[in-house]
Amino acid sequence: MWHNEKGSTRNIGLIRCYRNIFFMLKIAAKHTPGYFVNLCLFQIYCAVQVFFEFTFTLKTLLDFIADGADYGKAVSYLLLMLALVMVKLIWAAWTENAIEPRAKEILHKKLRMQLFENAVKLDLEQYDNPQYYNEFVWSVNEAANRMDLVLKDFGRLLHRIADVLVNGVFFITLDIFGMVFIAVSLLLTLLMNSYSGRLQFARDATLNPIERKRSYFNRIFYLNDYAKEIRLNPVADQLKQEFSQTNRQVYPIVGKYGKKSMWAGFVGDFGANDILINTVYLGYLVYQTVVKRVFGYGSAMGLFSASAWFKNSLKELAQLLPCFEQHGLYVEKIRTFLDYKSNMADGAASCEKETFHELIVEDVSFAYGDEPDTLRGVNLTVGAGEKIAIVGYNGAGKSTLIKLLMRLYDVGGGQIKLNGRDIREYDKGSYRAMFATVFQDYKIFASTIADNVKMDVAEQNDSAKIEQALYRSGFAERLATLSKGMDTPLTREFDEEGVNLSGGEAQKVAIARTFYQDCPIVILDEPSSALDPISEYQLNQAMLEAAQDKAVIFISHRLSSTVMADRIYMFENGRVIESGSHSDLMKLGGKYAQMFQMQAEKYRLLEGSGRAAR
Repeated sequence: MWHNEKGSTRNIGLIRCYRNIFFMLKIAAKHTPGYFVNLCLFQIYCAVQVFFEFTFTLKTLLDFIADGADYGKAVSYLLLMLALVMVKLIWAAWTENAIEPRAKEILHKKLRMQLFENAVKLDLEQYDNPQYYNEFVWSVNEAANRMDLVLKDFGRLLHRIADVLVNGVFFITLDIFGMVFIAVSLLLTLLMNSYSGRLQFARDATLNPIERKRSYFNRIFYLNDYAKEIRLNPVADQLKQEFSQTNRQVYPIVGKYGKKSMWAGFVGDFGANDILINTVYLGYLVYQTVVKRVFGYGSAMGLFSASAWFKNSLKELAQLLPCFEQHGLYVEKIRTFLDYKSNMADGAASCEKETFHELIVEDVSFAYGDEPDTLRGVNLTVGAGEKIAIVGYNGAGKSTLIKLLMRLYDVGGGQIKLNGRDIREYDKGSYRAMFATVFQDYKIFASTIADNVKMDVAEQNDSAKIEQALYRSGFAERLATLSKGMDTPLTREFDEEGVNLSGGEAQKVAIARTFYQDCPIVILDEPSSALDPISEYQLNQAMLEAAQDKAVIFISHRLSSTVMADRIYMFENGRVIESGSHSDLMKLGGKYAQMFQMQAEKYRLLEGSGRAAR
């Protein structure tokens, strides 16, 4: 019933990973330069301040004691350290409460806007590709969070690099040989954590399609769209069973990667750090101080304190570097999406709405991916002002043809011409602007009625034009009952006073969009399917009358309106099997006539009305 998808991990290489990190940092530096500079300076200051507060202070105070220094000198030194701490605390509070929240909002907005802009450019065929769609959803959901994590870890990286530098200078000055212990510890920990980071990414990539599936089940049980279905049908038990089966797929994956990560963590943490630094190096310091008397007590304690900070800093560096590698793998998906280029080439020619003469489909064939042809050798013509009906049973290829006419897909064979020119030679934006379209799976957005009609945030409200469009679509009576009129919010997604329209009412709002737009071609892909046959006929008749000067292409498997069409194309198995006016096809006595006769009891009166109207 529901199919599983297998995730994949892409090895992109370390250089590409770190270029991806630089890509994110470049975005932060470009859009929030003050925040980015503040982040760098603050982390460096913190590292230096901590070194003086703990390591250098311990050495200095013990040296004061050993040398019998004046007490006032020690107090002055401590007051200086206190001032450095106060600066850090005030700076941290200012960053956390004043700078960071605003900067994050700016970055999240910029990054999401880039993703949204690219989402609009996606070819429709990408939505048919489960793997690409997985990565698309992952990118959108992950982008803002990944930006925050990259900046957070970049700050930690600067802090630890500064830690290593100041403590490294301290070591080189007093005991350069001690660096050997630190270097060996770092190498071993780095290798183990790099391995662990790759394991985590591989686990997440493997779990991603399963998590999508689990999320799907979650949505079914809490979304209003499915509420009636799962209460009135026994499907809930099957869904719960499949949810349990999906969960059982998670356990072996988590177990497989968890065991490997556990051993990598043990070797990298306990072996490389606790044994090598805390035991072996401490023994070395004691020997050098007590037996060899190479170090004074202040220097010995300072070195031991520095080794702890040095060890922890290197340990975190060892953890951070594979973290950045992991970030790079995630950002690669985001960049892949942002770098996406449409396979549908844009032409240079521009369409002018006022110059529409003819739309011709010549011997067009098309298939979705590797599937059999959905359309084969289709030919049809739409002239200016003509009313064209495309009919046929479900799966005949009607909606696919509309997607090709709109250039949501490119034809597999043949060509489509607008005013004698292949539509691939036109700019996609200006070409699609020739059409006003309502699909059967139209969407109502969580905004006002006016916004749902004009569908363009850049365009100023033309109240009279919007009201006229709603009147033509048959929504005027319902509009009169709403106290806020066209400013009424639709759905209760964000407004408790929002209105949930019935299926027929929502369709009328969607259809009003075609009246509002000034386009020479109107496409109606069964938008009135939620209406009863009489209402559908009346609406289609009103639409055809209102669009007398426009070409109208309407798709339907109910034939209540085809009697009003200038020409009808009957589709079956991806081919045009009959074409002509209603009377011509009825005289032919073919598939169209059979289909109409099956609906004759409901439509006989309408057929007579249509003839009278013509």
